[in-house]
Amino acid sequence: MTELVISDRWLWTGRGVVLAILAAVPVLWGQLYVLHVASLAMVFAVAALGLQLLLGFAGLLSIGQAAFLGIGAYTAGVLAVKGGMPFEIAFLAAGLLSGIASLALVPITRLRGVYLGVATLGFTVIVHLVLLNEEWLTEGSFGLHGIPWPNLGPWRLKGEAAMYWLCLGVLASIYAALHRLMPSRFGRALQAIMLDEDAARASGIDVTFYKSQAFVVSAVITGFAGALFAYHSQYLNPNDFTFWKSIEVLVMVAVGGIGSLAGAVIGAFVVTLLPEFLRAVDDIRMVIFGGVLILFMGLGRGGLAGLAGSAFRRLLRMARHPASARAAVAQGRVK
Repeated sequence: MTELVISDRWLWTGRGVVLAILAAVPVLWGQLYVLHVASLAMVFAVAALGLQLLLGFAGLLSIGQAAFLGIGAYTAGVLAVKGGMPFEIAFLAAGLLSGIASLALVPITRLRGVYLGVATLGFTVIVHLVLLNEEWLTEGSFGLHGIPWPNLGPWRLKGEAAMYWLCLGVLASIYAALHRLMPSRFGRALQAIMLDEDAARASGIDVTFYKSQAFVVSAVITGFAGALFAYHSQYLNPNDFTFWKSIEVLVMVAVGGIGSLAGAVIGAFVVTLLPEFLRAVDDIRMVIFGGVLILFMGLGRGGLAGLAGSAFRRLLRMARHPASARAAVAQGRVK
């Protein structure tokens, strides 16, 4: 039996339903801790979307996302605390400065695979040391305190519910922007580079230029995530932005599904929320969490998003052709 293709109408309907459910969470389930953790999951979902652009659509392995997350967070935090800047300026400056910092990686865009990953890891180590030692600006190991709740125009977004809706709005906006970006000339060039870099270069694609652009766009998105992290946490410490944070974002993308925007969001929610659900078994919760991650890796490149898509196609087929679908399931022919 041929694989059923999910139409755009079904996809957009599903996205709309998910967005509506997420928007209603503060009204239906307003526990402050739940909103705080869910907001954090959305912050990391934005960071995971930035990495998905590199890894899932350009095939570029980066372990430097923590660096851009830290640059964005400290830019927004310093401007808010020491400069008294409003949220809009601090937020945009966080993305802009992260994008400018990513230009330092342009010389290494000729590298491939693990060599590129190790180079971006080195960049993360450098940024962490700068955040730790430049106490005159970042307050060093004491951390940056007193980051206020954000203002959005005349509205002061004070409280976990307001922060939740802000994070959701930024996540939805960046998701929609990347969804429009990928079918463009830029997106098609990145996918050609991922499939075969030499063939892409032979076809006239400026590989170095497009790789550099991908790093800049990814850094800007991750810088936005860093700004949200600063306002969400209201306290920053350099140890929040070590290379382990880059590994965590990488795990989110791998669990959710490489090459899927929805997968990056799903992976961020799973990796952030699952340890919280396992607090009831605190002694062994990280052991269980590690085991669950191993099981998720067995799903392959498609990850949880691929599994969800396969299940949705099966449900649609069964709804349209109940008798034939049941026979196909019995014979093991449904994908």
